[in-house]
Amino acid sequence: MSIFAFVLVVVSAIIHASWNLLGKSRTPTPAFFGLASLGAGSLLLPVLVYVLSLPISLPTSFWWLLLFSGFCQMVYMASLALAYQQADVGVVYPIARALPVLMVAVTTALLGQSLPLSVWGGMVVVTAGCLFVPLVSFRQWHWRAYTQLGCIWALVAAIGTAGYSVLDNTALELLVATGLPSWLIAMFYLGAQFLVTGCWLSVFYLSKSERHKFAAVWQDRHIALLTGSMMGGTYGLVLWAMTLTENVSYIVALRQLSIPVGVGLGVWLLKEPSYRPRVVGAMLVCVGLVAVSLR
Repeated sequence: MSIFAFVLVVVSAIIHASWNLLGKSRTPTPAFFGLASLGAGSLLLPVLVYVLSLPISLPTSFWWLLLFSGFCQMVYMASLALAYQQADVGVVYPIARALPVLMVAVTTALLGQSLPLSVWGGMVVVTAGCLFVPLVSFRQWHWRAYTQLGCIWALVAAIGTAGYSVLDNTALELLVATGLPSWLIAMFYLGAQFLVTGCWLSVFYLSKSERHKFAAVWQDRHIALLTGSMMGGTYGLVLWAMTLTENVSYIVALRQLSIPVGVGLGVWLLKEPSYRPRVVGAMLVCVGLVAVSLR
């Protein structure tokens, strides 16, 4: 990995943790992330118009993949908002960030693909870290710590992440077949997905009884649009770094830097409690994900 690609991924990890922190600080709702998604997608509208005006043909399957990917993104963002209403960043963020990678590794194993010992060890470490994160004290362990709504919604958010990750990979393969430059493909798909996600999130607020929630978020639109820009920017930097790196697994591993950054920012800026199990759990998740990613 080049120094430039390394810097891109580190900056992306910091931005990723920061937009989660920004969203949490505004008492997040699905409407907040809906407006953020529509705002980010609108910024890339010129790219969408340009690509769609080119003499290329996109199969119907691409649009279906985009539609369902946006649905999974909606599940992720709505669940993340609900999780942050119930728990601290230090609890939600490591779980929502770690479990999708763990799910992919487990699925790979179930499909019969052999995995090195380091991956299995990494999965054990990640699992232990996720079990530590919700605890207040190692001595006062109780199974009810894992039934709090924040943890449950973080789990649903992780499922949404795993879903859109698989769909995005297939959709991008169809776009690559068009012969467009990789940076243009990344920007086009990023903009299209954000718009679709924003539309999915907006569906919940079409009824008269729910419109007041969207109107309330509109009063905070500047923060929502900033959050949306950061959401798009962080993944755009990752896509850029991928084009500069031969082994993408290094990027996946380095992105996990956002976990201790997110926990640290939550403690520093939001004054969240720095319980020892939470700090230890976040570090274990980070180390375990690096082992899983470098397979």
